[in-house]
Amino acid sequence: MITNLDKFGRIIIPKKLRKKLGITSETTLNLADDGDRIIIEPINNDELILEKDGIFVFTGKMQEDLDKFLESDRKLRLYKLLS
Repeated sequence: MITNLDKFGRIIIPKKLRKKLGITSETTLNLADDGDRIIIEPINNDELILEKDGIFVFTGKMQEDLDKFLESDRKLRLYKLLS
C-alpha cells in the first residue's frame, strides 16, 4: 500500500491495513529504521519481550520456546548484516 505524510509529518495507515492488524487509536506502535526503510510494528501489551534501543527486554514469563525465539532473532540479524 502507498500512503503519504500529512503536513505535520504524520503517516496515514489505511483503514484496511489497520483493521487487518487490529490497530486502533489506543495501539502503541514501535518504529525502527532498517537502512533506508522504516519498520512500524504494533506492540501487543501482552508481549513478554520488547525491543528498547536495540536491546531486548524481558517483561515476564516466557510463553514461547526461548530457543526458537533466539534462533529467529539470530537469523534476522544475519540477514540484515549480509544484505
